[in-house]
Amino acid sequence: MAVSKLWSVTSRLGQVIDYAANPEKTAADIYTEEQYQALRDVLSYAKDEEKTEREFFCEGINCNVSTARDQFVTVKEQYDKTDGIQAYHGYLSFKENEVTPEQAQQIGMEFANKMWGERFQVVVTTHLNTKHLHCHFVINSVSFADGKRLQNKEKSWYYFRHIADEICLEHKLSVVENPKLHQSPQYLTKKDEAGMPTRYNNARKAIDEAIAMSHNLKQFQYELGVMGYHSNFSPNRKYATIIPKGDEKPIRTYRLGEEYTKERILERLIQNRDNIAFIPFQPKTYRVRQYRLQTREDKIKKVGGLYGLYLRYCYRLGYLPKYKLKQQNSARLHYLLKDDLMKLDELTAQTTLLGKHQIGDTEQLFSYKQSVETEIKTLTADRTHLRNEIRKVNITDERLSKAKEKISEISGRLKELRKEVKLCDGIAERSGVMKDTLEQVQAEEEKSKRKENSDRIKKQRTGR
Repeated sequence: MAVSKLWSVTSRLGQVIDYAANPEKTAADIYTEEQYQALRDVLSYAKDEEKTEREFFCEGINCNVSTARDQFVTVKEQYDKTDGIQAYHGYLSFKENEVTPEQAQQIGMEFANKMWGERFQVVVTTHLNTKHLHCHFVINSVSFADGKRLQNKEKSWYYFRHIADEICLEHKLSVVENPKLHQSPQYLTKKDEAGMPTRYNNARKAIDEAIAMSHNLKQFQYELGVMGYHSNFSPNRKYATIIPKGDEKPIRTYRLGEEYTKERILERLIQNRDNIAFIPFQPKTYRVRQYRLQTREDKIKKVGGLYGLYLRYCYRLGYLPKYKLKQQNSARLHYLLKDDLMKLDELTAQTTLLGKHQIGDTEQLFSYKQSVETEIKTLTADRTHLRNEIRKVNITDERLSKAKEKISEISGRLKELRKEVKLCDGIAERSGVMKDTLEQVQAEEEKSKRKENSDRIKKQRTGR
């Protein structure tokens, strides 16, 4: 057994069942397109349960796969529990070449019966579309036996894992030793290792800069506070923590690396204090007055509309598409902007879209989105026509090859267009928030400057 997981489904009950019972994933390679279509007919019109079970690795426990959605809903209505979590979706993944499709389905059925078979309706399918065969489970959130919701060990990851391992060992299959729960997604790990903006990397930079500017723990915590971090280095706590302003989840500093444990941070502060103590006297230097010239920021301010808004926002983050800018110190970045450092790919794509198509306001944005959606409909219809064409028995090899090539081309284009639709939706949702954020950041910066000027004047008057 390689992987197991269970998660809740709050909506789209029919969609998740359709996904689990997808004939293109549950059907073996020995079956024809006509057989695939037959299964689609079965799932749509609830015709032949026997065929579904025997030929396509798709079975139901306490329910009929073909009508599972309706049966799930009937139970919920019976006990007046139609709100909240609709179902649970889980999977078991097997080691490559370790089991046959029949064995995978058998183990999946054994597992589901042992976990939920006495009280719940379950759809069990085996997907064959990857090298690692895997079983999917869709479990009704409400029990047909007593109307109670799935709870406690019935949805516990540890119990889930325990039962799966027991059954696999009975079948003399491998199990995962010391499985890790809540492991960071691979893409986040890669970004973190590459030094790209992440929650952990931002925290490291803030700690490093705070240490460089501090002589003791109190000053260190003050500098962290200026950068938007609340810290707790209490001697009564085993681990030191920092919390980004506006966030609720603390970061244990030892998770950032060996240089960021509580003990090591204190050592670095002592070393920094000792180094500062031996700095030789430096004569006072005078800075030559420089006159302010027009900057790129001034030029950006002249660009109006949505595109200008995105350019200003990216500039404040220290990034701009198509320009090589010296990145801002993310540790000193305003706390309201730090979260978006981890969304740079999306922000860059949205900014590029606005600039490429010269979209200046929401009306132009929605107009462009409609044109893209129209093209998607046209291409989808063309692809459907081509797919029906290649199913013909008398089609020549040349026509088949050309049709498949065209289908591949259309699919690639559809992928790009759907991304653009998603980008348009993101722009419409984000633009208002970005405008409010920039205004708030500017207001707080002006307030901070006024305070600094006031403090400086007071010092001048008192001679301190």
